[in-house]
Amino acid sequence: MVRRSILLLAAAVVALYFTIILFMLNPLHGAKHAYYGSGYMNHFAFRHDPPINWCNELRWRNPPSPDVVALVSYPGSGNTWLRYLLQQVTGIVTGSIYMDYGLRVHGFPAENVTDGSVLVVKTHEAPPIEPDKFKSAILLIRNPRDAILADFNRLHKGHIGTAPKSAFKKKTHEHKKTADWSTYVSTQLTVWESLHNLWLTKYIGPVHIVFYEVLVKDTKSTLQGILDFLSYNVTETEMSCALANKEGIYRRKKKHQDFDPFTAEMYKALDQVRNKVLAMVMDYKRRHSNTVTLTKLDTNRIL
Repeated sequence: MVRRSILLLAAAVVALYFTIILFMLNPLHGAKHAYYGSGYMNHFAFRHDPPINWCNELRWRNPPSPDVVALVSYPGSGNTWLRYLLQQVTGIVTGSIYMDYGLRVHGFPAENVTDGSVLVVKTHEAPPIEPDKFKSAILLIRNPRDAILADFNRLHKGHIGTAPKSAFKKKTHEHKKTADWSTYVSTQLTVWESLHNLWLTKYIGPVHIVFYEVLVKDTKSTLQGILDFLSYNVTETEMSCALANKEGIYRRKKKHQDFDPFTAEMYKALDQVRNKVLAMVMDYKRRHSNTVTLTKLDTNRIL
């Protein structure tokens, strides 16, 4: 009887060990709530993602930079893709204030590293209380409609998955962590506005503003602008290689082309908040003309 108990215990330990391994190797699709380190992946299905063709072997900054740069965005704004582009063109790892195990084993070995040994540090939070935490910041802004939708997809299907249509019709239940779609849009629109307001009006360090839509349309110039802000030089060969491999595995494939989950009331609220943030950007430009180069024409092409 004792021997049987020992064998059962040993089997349980082995099963737990392999469960942890599968958890660590879980692909980008199933990383629910992984940004914040407060939840666990809801399944352990393993799949083989295509290998990443890095232009340079990833390395740490050596020596580390004395100045830590934040890469700020609302979730769903393309932060992971921009980190990937920066790692491609520089070969330097990027960090994060979070520990996302799915990302850690899929090209981002510096998850949860926040010092000068990394190129930039991902955050979705407000400016830190400690004034020296980040010497400067790159603020990645995406149209709130697309950003909120992308993060809703992440909550249901991970970094590159897409939520099923049924998810937009479910009502909130107390035992579930995700709110119904209407409540989610209203709540997250307030969060979207607040995050950008704090970094554009309260943060005392220099901020380099990047619009996701412009990054997509003119990746080379936008990436070069970020590198100039970071005072980091790359060769034309390195830039060409990064652009040739710019898609990677970190951009969500669009689905439900015939389905629009936003109502007319939602669009009205989205437009109001978007315009308020654009006004903040223009005001920031007036106050820091050497940091932001944004024309009226640009505002018509973004967000």
